[in-house]
Amino acid sequence: MWKKYVLVILIAFLIASWSVVYLANGVISVIVWWSIQAFSLVSIVILIGAVLLFVWEGIFRKQIDRILLSIVLFSIIGAWPLGWFANIGRVAYPADVQSMSPKIVVRFPLNERALVGWGGDRLETNYHVIKPNERWAYDILIPPAEVKSSKLEDYGIYGAKVMAPASGTVVSINNDEKDVVPGSDNFESMAGNHIYLRLDESGTFLILAHLKKGSIKVREGQHVNEGEVLAQVGNSGS
Repeated sequence: MWKKYVLVILIAFLIASWSVVYLANGVISVIVWWSIQAFSLVSIVILIGAVLLFVWEGIFRKQIDRILLSIVLFSIIGAWPLGWFANIGRVAYPADVQSMSPKIVVRFPLNERALVGWGGDRLETNYHVIKPNERWAYDILIPPAEVKSSKLEDYGIYGAKVMAPASGTVVSINNDEKDVVPGSDNFESMAGNHIYLRLDESGTFLILAHLKKGSIKVREGQHVNEGEVLAQVGNSGS
């Protein structure tokens, strides 16, 4: 009997969660997206147990338990997101930029010619798209970029002026993290030194991350205009 309960729970969660992610909007969809990834840990435990039991029954009882086989199959589906952390079978968080609301078009945050290292709406060009909070994040480079130097000054983008991509209010800042030596993992936080802006036009939020230590020129609660110099590019954070 317990096998039927496990199977029903697996199927119900998978159908309900993926339906919410694709059909719902807003925070609930994001929460369920993270829940699917958390549930993958539960699924892998169920999968291991079900496989062991399936093999044991096959060897000693000489029979195939169809319910147990179904548990194995659905737990594989449930455990699938666990592979995303190893770049296996990744999918983008389902959000259509054309139908999102509210939305806003912002200017490029630099006044120099630059390259987009990662960016866009597809997994092939932007590894950030798997995360709802980084769905349209961009990694920007200025040559020379791949110089394999431990000196930050050897990289073209280091110290470049960062402009406000749109008018808004500074919600929070971090200005005290040290810049990380290239190639090192000795970082204090993911975003490093950063500025959070609440945009006037849409009321949504934008973050400028990995800024140079001590370079931020604005304070929390300050209103900034599009194109205003806010900070310099650094190498803080991950």
